[in-house]
Amino acid sequence: MKDWVKIAESRTGIDLEMDKALLWEQAEIRAVVLNQKVSAYDLGNWELYVHVEDEVEARTLVVK
Repeated sequence: MKDWVKIAESRTGIDLEMDKALLWEQAEIRAVVLNQKVSAYDLGNWELYVHVEDEVEARTLVVK
């Protein structure tokens, strides 16, 4: 994912979906939530990505 940066990760992903909606509602920042889990073993995390141009503003809105 060229020009995209990970700003958060989670075990469930539900909170990241809420953060994604917050980013759009507050600042019209597009975000993507990716499931990086290996389902057979429940290993890995969900990850929230934003475009590199929006990273600073997104990090101020999504405080972890």
